[in-house]
Amino acid sequence: MSRIENKYWVAVENLDEMRGFVLNYMNHDYYSEIMKNKFYTVRSVYLDNDQYDAYYEKTAGLEKRSKYRIRAYNQMNTGKTVYCEIKSKIKEYISKERFPIAFSEVADFLVNPDMLKIKNHSADYKLRLMAANNFIYSVKKKNMKPAVNVVYEREAFECKYGSGLRITFDMNLRGAETSSVNNLFDEDSLREVKEGYFILEIKYGRMLPSWVMSLVNRFGLRKEAISKYVLCLEECKNNIPKINRINND
Repeated sequence: MSRIENKYWVAVENLDEMRGFVLNYMNHDYYSEIMKNKFYTVRSVYLDNDQYDAYYEKTAGLEKRSKYRIRAYNQMNTGKTVYCEIKSKIKEYISKERFPIAFSEVADFLVNPDMLKIKNHSADYKLRLMAANNFIYSVKKKNMKPAVNVVYEREAFECKYGSGLRITFDMNLRGAETSSVNNLFDEDSLREVKEGYFILEIKYGRMLPSWVMSLVNRFGLRKEAISKYVLCLEECKNNIPKINRINND
């Protein structure tokens, strides 16, 4: 299902007040609720090619573009499942395709894709196979490979009334250049990005409740084109030629 994402930088000193405001209308989602401190860790290795096409498509503000990543949550453990994802944008609408695979098999899968490695424990198996074929086709066609490791902590909220509205606070953004998906759980080489701020993401279908704009206005926020991939790549790879960004997110 497609949705719109609005993103804002927020100073960390506003975190507690903003959380209190949001909890008047939303609950923590399941994955935040089960965590003692309400945060969970999101880890992604983004793929790109030697020409950094995904990076330049984003910074140029192309209306139709996609990013490819391997995503995992929290810490490494035996039998850890990760997700290969395609995040696509057409004009203002975002959509995702993804499929689960064992972390121990994902590096080999990118080189020698074997669809039997895709985890099959739901009625969505056909959609997972379709996502896997789309993922591998694009990765091979564009000669994509691991480029940067992106890590942050997320506190997530969902609408109390089932509207589909979702709000997240993404904190402690950090990244590192990488050449292997095996570095997905590495922490030692990560560099902090935009210290003192977190990212507010507001995700919705077509219409926003009026209280959301009251939230934005209350804290004097400005919608921005924020890409964690772009930020971390620029932080970790100093020699990448930059172009002027188009703020169309």
